[in-house]
Amino acid sequence: MSRLTDFRVAVLATDGFEESELTEPVKALRDAGAQVSILSLKPGQIQAVRHDLDKTVKIKVDRAIRDASAAEFDAVHLPGGTVNADSLRMAPEVQAFLRAMQDAGKPITAICHAPWELVSAGLVRGRTLTSYYTIQDDIRNAGGDWVDREVVKDGNWVTSRQPADLPAFNQAMINLFSRSLVASHT
Repeated sequence: MSRLTDFRVAVLATDGFEESELTEPVKALRDAGAQVSILSLKPGQIQAVRHDLDKTVKIKVDRAIRDASAAEFDAVHLPGGTVNADSLRMAPEVQAFLRAMQDAGKPITAICHAPWELVSAGLVRGRTLTSYYTIQDDIRNAGGDWVDREVVKDGNWVTSRQPADLPAFNQAMINLFSRSLVASHT
C-alpha cells in the first residue's frame, strides 16, 4: 500500500541542482504514492549537475515558485547543489514559501547545500541540522546547531550531508512525511 497517497510535495530547484539529490528523493516519494511538483524560479527546464561541475540531465519544471502557494503543499524537499542553493536562497519568493511552510508546521527536508535556503529564510536559529560540511559555519552563524551525521531529524525537519547519505535520507524523509500525513488526519 502506498504510504503517501494524495500527499503533495513541492521540490524547489533551479539550474545547478545536484542530480541525485532531486531524482532519488522524487523517485522514493512517487514510489510511496506522493504527488510531486518541481517548482523553480522560471518555467521550462532546469539543468542538473553531478558534483557541481558536470552537467547531466535537464528536468521539466511543473510551475514557477511565484505561481505556487505553500498552502497547496503538504511538505517541501530541497535538493542541494552549490549553484542551485545559492541562487534559490536569495529569491524572496523562496524565502516566503519556506517561511510559510515552517509557520504551518509542515515537513521540510534539505540535503547538502540546501540548508543555505533555510539560513536565508531566517529559520535555523535554535534548530539542529546537518549539511555539506563547507556550510557548517553559515548554519552556526545563523544560530543553528550543526552536527556531522548522515541524517538529522529535528521536529518537522530532516537534513543530510551529501549524495552518499541518500538511502538513509530517503527513508527518514518518507517516515517524516508519513507521520505528518497521519497527524493531519487525526
